[in-house]
Amino acid sequence: MMQPSQPLYASSCRHVLLVCKANHETATLCGQEIAAWLEAEGHVVTVVSAASPSAVYDDPNMALIVVLGGDGTMLGVARHCIGRHTPIFGINFGRVGYLAAAQPKEWRERLADCLAGRLPTYMCMAIRWSVLRMGAVVAQGFAVNDVVVSRGSLSRLLNLSVHIDGVNMGCLRSDGIIVSSPVGSSGYNISAGGPLLAPEAEMYAVTPICPFQRTFAAMIFPGSTVCEFSFSQPSIDCYMTVDGQEGQMLESGDTVQQTGTPAALCFVSRPGGFFEHLRDHYFTAEKKDISLRELP
Repeated sequence: MMQPSQPLYASSCRHVLLVCKANHETATLCGQEIAAWLEAEGHVVTVVSAASPSAVYDDPNMALIVVLGGDGTMLGVARHCIGRHTPIFGINFGRVGYLAAAQPKEWRERLADCLAGRLPTYMCMAIRWSVLRMGAVVAQGFAVNDVVVSRGSLSRLLNLSVHIDGVNMGCLRSDGIIVSSPVGSSGYNISAGGPLLAPEAEMYAVTPICPFQRTFAAMIFPGSTVCEFSFSQPSIDCYMTVDGQEGQMLESGDTVQQTGTPAALCFVSRPGGFFEHLRDHYFTAEKKDISLRELP
């Protein structure tokens, strides 16, 4: 359930971090304008590029993080903020802006509403992942949207051994598999035929990518469930990708393990909440005719 945010506007000297999309002149100029406005209201402001090191997010007194960029920039920032619970307010400088709370032309009105506690916030789950090789963890981290295990350049099916909470679910033959958080369920997951989850849900979706003879259905599991995929085909390339941004090649015998991390992130929502957001982003039955040229 979405909750009203805590008022920040009336409190002076609160630290606000502005993160601008890397190498994006318009976002940078807007960030400078927002910084001047916030400082005039008595806030302490730091402006950085999205390419800055993760240490910029370490201030425990950070009251708000404002991200000027698209969904990709939002995801990159959010991975630095797992467990911090600092509200993240997105201003869309991308094409879709599904995670954004405002468009650039309305930043002043929406940001004032946010700082005054008039916009709802929601806590959402992230995916904690690990890669095990010969029983030892060789890589680990978090995903805000999804973890995808998929085949390489050759058009050959992967054979993945699937275990759910230690129960052997058999071998999945497919182009790959997606483990999606609720926030990420509206992306690759739904395009692959997976379910759409409400962002506050404490659960995740496991969706096969083009399963052979449709033998493996998309499933939803409680967030505490441990899901494992084992890969053991020496002659086939297999990749694991996190949020479509970070990835690595898997070796034969590797196991990718995932589970949910509850209440990992706090996002500021746009007015109207989740269901109006779905309608405006064409997830409902009554759709408008749009082309790529009409997307923001």
